[in-house]
This record gives sequence, structure tokens and C-alpha cells, in this order.
Amino acid sequence: MMMEITARNVFRKTGKGADELRTRRHGLGPRLRQLLILVDGRRDIAELSRMLPGPDFDEQLARLEQDGFIARPFDAGPGQAAAITSTAPEPTATVGAAAALSTLRARVTRALLDTVGPNGDDLAIRIERARTIDELRALLPAVLSVVEACRGRAGIDGFLQRCGAI
Repeated sequence: MMMEITARNVFRKTGKGADELRTRRHGLGPRLRQLLILVDGRRDIAELSRMLPGPDFDEQLARLEQDGFIARPFDAGPGQAAAITSTAPEPTATVGAAAALSTLRARVTRALLDTVGPNGDDLAIRIERARTIDELRALLPAVLSVVEACRGRAGIDGFLQRCGAI
């Protein structure tokens, strides 16, 4: 029995999900694959739906969960959830920088996937794994190379315009 999905739920990729991104073994369509890429164990459903809007978003998310590509980080009651999520507080500057990096990663990933589609899946995964702004910047030459190969110079211009300052 599946639990109800609410806007505050957070999902993570399972081993099967990570395997699908590496090998395409299970043959997910482009839209499901994009959603799977964006699931990172930190973003809630509301944020994911803003990043990948569409009328079938809820059904697609439920399918990924039902087929075992994603799962909730823990299936715990309120007491267990508090124990799992209560860690030492981070300094405000670090929290702000992490939020800015998360927003930038999402913006770059969205622009990449909108520009080149599934051709950008591998780079999108690497972008989502970037832990610092410098790591993200180091990926830009490869990203721009893929964008140019798929869409030409005009594609690069559109991509950079969507991403903004990095």
C-alpha cells in the first residue's frame, strides 16, 4: 500500500533508480528520466513540480515510486523523523550558500535538459552532485560542448541566457 504524496514529501533515488540513470536498462521515457534526475533526497515535491511542471506530474512521481526507482528517505513516525533530521545547526552563511548553490544547480540542470533533452542526462547528474560553486563552474566547458553539439551557437546563447551568472 502506497502512502499519500503531499507537497512536503521528499524522495531519494533507489539503487534501481541510479542504475537506470547509468544504464537505461529499464527504458524510462524522457519525462520520467528527467524527473528521476531531479530527485535528490533534499527537494520536496513542491520544488520538483516547479522545476518540471506538467499535468501528469503526480502520476509520474507515483509511477517512479511504485516501480521502485525512488523511495522516501525513511518511513518513520514523527518521533523518528525528528531524530533523523536533527543534526548540528549550520551557520546561517553556510545555509544561505547551500540554498544558493541548490537553486543554481537546479537552474543549470533545467536549462541543460530543456536545451538538449536526454543528451544532457549524464551531465545533469554531475551538476546535481556538485558540492561547491567551483565544482559547478568546472563542469561548464563540458556542458557548453554538449549544448553546442546539439543546438549550435544559438543553443549556447539561449542556455547561457537561461542560466544567468554562474
